[in-house]
Amino acid sequence: MDNDAARHELIDALALVQEQFADLAVVEQERATSSSSATSAGGTVTVTVDCDGVVIHTQVSENYLDDHDLADLGQHITDAAQAAARDIEQKVAELLAPLARRREQMPSLSDIVEGAPDIRELLSTRLAVPQRSDEPDDFPTVRSPR
Repeated sequence: MDNDAARHELIDALALVQEQFADLAVVEQERATSSSSATSAGGTVTVTVDCDGVVIHTQVSENYLDDHDLADLGQHITDAAQAAARDIEQKVAELLAPLARRREQMPSLSDIVEGAPDIRELLSTRLAVPQRSDEPDDFPTVRSPR
C-alpha cells in the first residue's frame, strides 16, 4: 500500500473512532437516564429499576390485600423486579448494538501501520458506569463535548 492510500485509510479509520466516541457519550447519557418498570399480582405491585437493574422504587397498591395474601408479597415484588431488570437489560443492549456493529466494521490499525494496535480492541471497553465510592474506577469516564 502506498503512503497516500495508507494515509487516507488511517484518516478514515480515525474519523470512525472519533464518531464512535461521540456516539458513546450520547449513548451513555441515554443509558444513565433509563429505567424500567414491571408489575405483578394483577398490577397491584410495581417495581422500577435504574439502568443498572437496581431497584429504585417499589409500589404496592392499597387494594393488594383484597386479592392476594401478605405472605406472597415478597415473591410478587421479586417477580416484578426481575421482569424490570430483564427489560432494562434488553433496552441497554439495544442502545449499545449500533456501537458494537460499528466497532466490528472498523479496520485493524495494524493493517495500515505495522505494529499499531487494533482499533476494535481499543473500543471494546465497556461503558463507564457510576462507581460506588468504595469501588475502584477502572473504566474511562465518558463526557459529552458540550
